[in-house]
Amino acid sequence: MPKLIFEDKVPSGEEFQQALAQAMSNTNPVDDLLELSNELRDFEQKYHMSSIEFYEEYQAGSLSDELQHCIEWVATYEFFLKTKRQLEMALMRAAVQPALPELAP
Repeated sequence: MPKLIFEDKVPSGEEFQQALAQAMSNTNPVDDLLELSNELRDFEQKYHMSSIEFYEEYQAGSLSDELQHCIEWVATYEFFLKTKRQLEMALMRAAVQPALPELAP
């Protein structure tokens, strides 16, 4: 999953856009999904709760005081779901889209 880190100075808008475009072109949704899955597993092991259970309690507003600050877990889970849906949709389109006939030269 691409990460942009600028340590010495804040980039100009153009520099940031170039760095972002390059990072996005090098991304792979399968790798992103695996990385997000590993991050979720770390949260689950730390707090002894599945991400699904955590997210349901978060949405219901019934988290314990210890978990109220876990906005990073929420963001990671939501990004995991979004990435998973996008990958599933891409795979579905590829599976149902008929192969295009090759054009004769």
